[in-house]
Amino acid sequence: MRELTVLMSWHEETEPERIRAYEENKKSFSAHNPGVEVITVMSHFSDFEEAWLSTDLSIFHWYRKFGAAHPAARYLLVEWDCWCDCDLHEYFTRVWDCDVVGPCVKYPERDDWYWFSTINKLPDYARAYSTGIVPFCGLLLSDRAMKEICTEILKPEYKYLNSELRLPTIATMLNFDPVTNPVCSRTITWRDGISFDQRYKGLHHPRKKICIAE
Repeated sequence: MRELTVLMSWHEETEPERIRAYEENKKSFSAHNPGVEVITVMSHFSDFEEAWLSTDLSIFHWYRKFGAAHPAARYLLVEWDCWCDCDLHEYFTRVWDCDVVGPCVKYPERDDWYWFSTINKLPDYARAYSTGIVPFCGLLLSDRAMKEICTEILKPEYKYLNSELRLPTIATMLNFDPVTNPVCSRTITWRDGISFDQRYKGLHHPRKKICIAE
């Protein structure tokens, strides 16, 4: 069993600049982590909006079908526009043995976050566990968490939600309360147009095009 496998979400794309960015982003993980398996997970959805909201479902559809052939102690879930310039074990060293790790964890009792307005779409029994992870990139999950979440997350009652609410809510409900990687906030954001500060090695998101300045 591998220590770590990287699962990078991707989709059908025709824009050359994005395709080039995806290819270079994927290579960056292998370049800084030789021996770590980096797998492309194609979107399970043809509709763009549904695909955008359902990165987690595509990954767990892949895991249900192919996970047994790619056993790992932990899986790193990233979007295609994530670039790596670090040793991933060092990057996650403080939280390496946690079951669910994300860049930023949000709670409706504490945080103002748009997607908490959709809590009513959760099944009644899950609403008390509402949790967000923002953005859906750089999530480290143990194999145990992947297996148990997979048995729940693909149920039809969770379909009309977004990844950043669905997965962490189910994780919390299953007693895999997400924790924050304290170094993620330096380099991972949901906002476009922020240049990377290369003093801080890590995962960088979003990177949708190749820029010389980087």
